[in-house]
Amino acid sequence: MRMKSRLSLTVDPRVIRQAKRVAKKRNMSLSGLVESLLEEASDSSPKANPSRTFSQRWKGKLEVTARDEARFEGLATKHGL
Repeated sequence: MRMKSRLSLTVDPRVIRQAKRVAKKRNMSLSGLVESLLEEASDSSPKANPSRTFSQRWKGKLEVTARDEARFEGLATKHGL
């Protein structure tokens, strides 16, 4: 097992309360939650997780504002938007 290192973060108290609730719901520690989120955030390479496609990694992270374009419907169907 690899040795873990300490990390000091400065976070808004409201965010800390929310994060603690999320960690509790997932039955994990706050440190474990932060570690898993940092791993997920740094997992931008398709080689790191080949089972997830580009659209799966970005789904829900971007907001479409111009839905009136002619190509939108086809792309939305193709990528599950």
